[in-house]
Amino acid sequence: MRELTIVEIENVAGGYGDNFFANLGEGFCSAVLGSIAAGWIGSVIGGKHGGDGGGLLGVGSIGQGVGMLYGGITGAIGGFIGGAIVGWEPTRTLVLGAAEGFFNGTLPL
Repeated sequence: MRELTIVEIENVAGGYGDNFFANLGEGFCSAVLGSIAAGWIGSVIGGKHGGDGGGLLGVGSIGQGVGMLYGGITGAIGGFIGGAIVGWEPTRTLVLGAAEGFFNGTLPL
């Protein structure tokens, strides 16, 4: 019986190669990273589109504030769940891509 390489272990369904606590730690770290990034992006999107209706007096500042809070909270919850599901590498790749797009001005909001 031969010893498997890391690439072969990662390709086996359910075979990760680490122990249970390392997997929990990675899941928690990716969930926190996803939560922070998705909450940030959700807050920006909610603030941008929250006042689109114009509000009662034609000023959408209250709607923007509510949209910013709601978008941030729901984004953080969704990012936490999504980050825990997909793991560290996909979460890291998505967060870096979103941050780069946001700072370059190419992120479609």
